[in-house]
Amino acid sequence: MKAQIASLTGSPLWGLSVEDVLAKWNQMGMEVIQDFRPDTPYGLGPRTVYMETPSDRKIIWIPSYGGVAGKDWLYDETDQKVFWILWKADVKVLIIGGTSGIADWRSTGSKVQPGDIVFPWSFRTNPHHRGLRGTEHEIAWPHRDLLLDEPFCSGLVQSLYDTALPYVQEGILHGIHRPEDVRVALIVPDGITYETTYDILKWNAINKMISEMQLGLPPVVTLHGDCVNPVLARLLGMHVAYYHMVANVAQGLPMESRIVDSLYPLYVDNFAKVAVPMEFSLMQNLPIPDGTLCSCITSVHTAPEVFAKSMTVGG
Repeated sequence: MKAQIASLTGSPLWGLSVEDVLAKWNQMGMEVIQDFRPDTPYGLGPRTVYMETPSDRKIIWIPSYGGVAGKDWLYDETDQKVFWILWKADVKVLIIGGTSGIADWRSTGSKVQPGDIVFPWSFRTNPHHRGLRGTEHEIAWPHRDLLLDEPFCSGLVQSLYDTALPYVQEGILHGIHRPEDVRVALIVPDGITYETTYDILKWNAINKMISEMQLGLPPVVTLHGDCVNPVLARLLGMHVAYYHMVANVAQGLPMESRIVDSLYPLYVDNFAKVAVPMEFSLMQNLPIPDGTLCSCITSVHTAPEVFAKSMTVGG
């Protein structure tokens, strides 16, 4: 199983079952070659759908970021299983669609709101962002220095924008935001559910402070929700094409209704209407960057050999 492009998109498609999504893509001309759960060194992998587009491009789709119903993402080693599958398939471009709650401190201007689509700028690292255990990609240091100034492929943002814009023009989505307009950082909750009101107020204060310290740059806001391991994607040489649909205002911020009052209708109706054709179009048409217009490849540096010699040698 080899494919240059894969998708891990989950939450924008949660308004439909996996079978419903595949049926719709089949109607558009997608052919399923194999639908199975691969064995990995870390245990049975998630459902993996190997497909071919009408233009004969081979594609992998792993639904919902590799999540298995009832299993804890961290304890089930989901990241490890997912990226082992992608690594073995020689994936070069990774499409990820997410949904998140917005913490935007601004009272005026082009605030990010539920129903918008956003192309993120950066993210907060956490201890769960590990390498691929038991392989040469278990860790970057001492052989490589891995930088994350552009963790999401800047060379693919225009393609994402062009694909999403018609849905904004049609009114299915509310607005659209690029990194040159607003610097959106992704925050993965440390727990198994939403953050507390205090957590969100803390991030809102930090976002406001950073923005006021860098008045010449776009303001900083945060999205709170899913974010697969961008560090491991960078380590494996993958270009990450990331888009986020905003489902709600983050907990504890002024809002006219409960989080779920906007979240559930958007998931079931608007997001699914967009994500099915948008993902199909991206799988079919997204270019494979050569690394000259982004830092996905050039930000991984080969370190001097002497660094490895300063450590204990051997397994």
